[in-house]
Amino acid sequence: MTLSAPTYLIDDALWARTLTQAQASQLLDQSLDFFYGDQHGQTHVAPLRVTAFKERSEVGNGMQQFSLEFLGPSAPRLPDQSYRARHAELGEFVIFIAAFAQSPEGIAYAANFSHAA
Repeated sequence: MTLSAPTYLIDDALWARTLTQAQASQLLDQSLDFFYGDQHGQTHVAPLRVTAFKERSEVGNGMQQFSLEFLGPSAPRLPDQSYRARHAELGEFVIFIAAFAQSPEGIAYAANFSHAA
């Protein structure tokens, strides 16, 4: 019997995938599923809705920067780290998120990206 890796683990192929600025700009008001594991090796999913896309100007050396903001449920609060994130149409990416606010609507997270243009 072959055991498969938990769905929240990130492999080398997934680290190599890039969420482009063009793709990110189309995500406003859409949800991505963020996968995480618990101390028992169980996989859990937190759906986060994109609430903002912010394009930064080109920052020299052909680099582009942009950010996404997400709103997730009030619990659990996801630790600041990289997650396997899945969009229904675009597929999976690794996204580092950090919580920056909490309100009655939920927890707000931000992800910052910097890519070669």
